[in-house]
Amino acid sequence: MPLLVSCSDLQPGMRLAEAFLFKGRTMLPGGKMLGEDDVQVLRRKYPDITLKIGDPVLDSVVNFEDDSKEREIAATVTTKISTAMADVQKRFSHHTDLSGINFQAMRNQVSSVVDFLKDNPVSMALLNPNASSASYFNAHAGNVFYLCMVLGSAVRDYVVRERQRQTSAQNLTTKIAIDLLPLGLGAMFIDVAMYPLEHILEPGYELTDDDRTKIREHPNAGADLIPDNLPPAVKMVVRTHHENFDGSGYPARKTGASLHIFTRIVRICDAFDAATSEKFYKGAKSTARVLWEMSLGTFRNCYDPVLMKVFCGIIQPFPIGAKLKLSDNRTAVVVKYNRKQPFQPTVVIAFDEHGERYPVDKLVGPLNVGEDNDLRIQQFAEEPMGYLYEGGESTPVFKREEMKLDNILEACFP
Repeated sequence: MPLLVSCSDLQPGMRLAEAFLFKGRTMLPGGKMLGEDDVQVLRRKYPDITLKIGDPVLDSVVNFEDDSKEREIAATVTTKISTAMADVQKRFSHHTDLSGINFQAMRNQVSSVVDFLKDNPVSMALLNPNASSASYFNAHAGNVFYLCMVLGSAVRDYVVRERQRQTSAQNLTTKIAIDLLPLGLGAMFIDVAMYPLEHILEPGYELTDDDRTKIREHPNAGADLIPDNLPPAVKMVVRTHHENFDGSGYPARKTGASLHIFTRIVRICDAFDAATSEKFYKGAKSTARVLWEMSLGTFRNCYDPVLMKVFCGIIQPFPIGAKLKLSDNRTAVVVKYNRKQPFQPTVVIAFDEHGERYPVDKLVGPLNVGEDNDLRIQQFAEEPMGYLYEGGESTPVFKREEMKLDNILEACFP
């Protein structure tokens, strides 16, 4: 299994373990040995990316977890959904309404993707932010759909109990309660009313008062665009997808258990993907930072705690092959995910405090960081990790309509 290496650490002679994809195109093939020119181009054009570099020494002595299947399935599903949403955006860009869209065909397509996931179950939802060439809103729809399907599948018993608890019908069968199709369709269409506002994603763009009004109104506006021939839960999800568990969301500021289970699932997946979309949102954050803020830190009360605990295990803050600087200044490599305690990954300590590689007989581990040891993660990818060990204070309930909304991220996260 390869190491994740940042562009600043690339050296001529390193070999790509996997192809470098960017916006759906293969920029460099897997297996290529990097030359001096390759390194210079990568550092100049793609300074913020990380590449998977083969490490035959570690790979020969360490059993790395293989997550390639999960990443491949994620790419397949997100591409299918973002492509399906492209026609919707095209109609908006040509100032036409949605009446010409064959929603039944889209429903059938979503059903086929749901069936695909049933036949190809995954325990992780591993997204590649550089793989898609779709526009932001289309890519976002694909990501949120996929995250919702994986999270919903992981908590099926909880979904059934909550749907049966919340329904007024006394005969809601388990088969109906467990059906995730309305969840998937709702996830696809949450931002359908945002398509006319894609200009707000342009670099340096400053929101106008009209933009802010439309952003706050987009849940209701989007629900009104959904046709009646889709399941009723689809409109409900679109209308409520910015409601938070603590009542700090919008437009109705509903709280806790009054929120439909599908709304609570979409809320988590939507907020996470928005907050980590570095290509589009000023102020986007790392996966580790967002997961911590959502589950343990500043915004932990905004989300269903049952769902959030499962979600952290599905996403994982540190990818396989990541290099983590530890509290004793040694560097460890992530070799396995920790699904129960994601901020305590299984690692092998492979570099000393000076960054020099240990010989094979001096490698330490595998071990879980912070489990039966005093180790802590000090830094990952140039980001200090001290916040992982702080007791975050939850933010109080606030009125979203009073927010200035300096950028669109503030309307999506928390």
